[in-house]
Amino acid sequence: MSWADASYSLEELIFKGVKRALHASKTCIDAVDSVVLAAHDLVDGRSLSSMVTAPAAGAYLRDEIRLAEDGLVALSLAGARVAAGESELSIVAAWGRASEGDFLSQSRAAMDPFLVQPFGLTEADISAFRLSRWLGAHGPQDEARVRAAEMRLVRARQNPRAIDTSAPLLPLNAPLRVDEAPRCADIVVAALVGSRESACHISGIGHGTDATLVGDRDWLERPALRTAVEQALGEARLSLKDLDLFEIDGMTLADEALALEAIGLAEPGDGFGLYARSDRINPSGGSAAGWCYPAMGLVRFAECLLRLDAGGKRGVAVGSSPIGDQTQTAVVLEVA
Repeated sequence: MSWADASYSLEELIFKGVKRALHASKTCIDAVDSVVLAAHDLVDGRSLSSMVTAPAAGAYLRDEIRLAEDGLVALSLAGARVAAGESELSIVAAWGRASEGDFLSQSRAAMDPFLVQPFGLTEADISAFRLSRWLGAHGPQDEARVRAAEMRLVRARQNPRAIDTSAPLLPLNAPLRVDEAPRCADIVVAALVGSRESACHISGIGHGTDATLVGDRDWLERPALRTAVEQALGEARLSLKDLDLFEIDGMTLADEALALEAIGLAEPGDGFGLYARSDRINPSGGSAAGWCYPAMGLVRFAECLLRLDAGGKRGVAVGSSPIGDQTQTAVVLEVA
């Protein structure tokens, strides 16, 4: 991760990130036969971004697919291609450079041009609406929110991959608080997915999609998120209680904490409380460690993978996509 590092172009950052992934897996680029990317033109500020960035990710003269989606969707696609025999080893890479753009303006531009854009809504506003609904149902719970924010920051400071505190926080509207905001970051994350046996393997993948119009969605139940997690666990033949680690994507602390209630891990009204109490939930520090769409689902996967390598048997990574978490992806990881 970096922030406003003028010494490297976006292409150079991508090259460095993919190179480190290859080095960590002790793999030569010649062994890779496909590349799946998650990158968004609006975030990159480049028309057909992958035309100039894909070669840096190892895609030159290789089978390459680019998705304008969350990084965990790219991982799912790469896994499906490997399972179908279309690829033996694939690079999955995702990135976003918050220092080059204005995410809130970008998210406003991505809203429905006729029914939503006239209201000037951004992704941060949707997060505020969700928290407002929760506060109306469960009361302020100030102590739990403060404690959860404190613990999230502690975990982020202990994460060697986290952005430093000089990076700015994304501005939010009430009832969201400053300490619940994501810390903007320039992020490149890469992983390798292949058919050969490995100590860590993907045992389940799930997807969920919510209603198209933001006003038609249930902000607290979040059926897309619940469906994605249930599908992934069902494919892995596991339940929530079997998991040692949860890496949950969310732009704000409220999004992360309330996701715990939506998937059934926390009781209604106890999302912030469980987030603060359990060190199994976002030990990476979540969005306080650095945030920029569309890389975050793959970041959650990478954090889950690295922490399972250090201890633990099973974990789940969850990635969400704008607008307002309309699509969700969950991946269950297991270590032999």
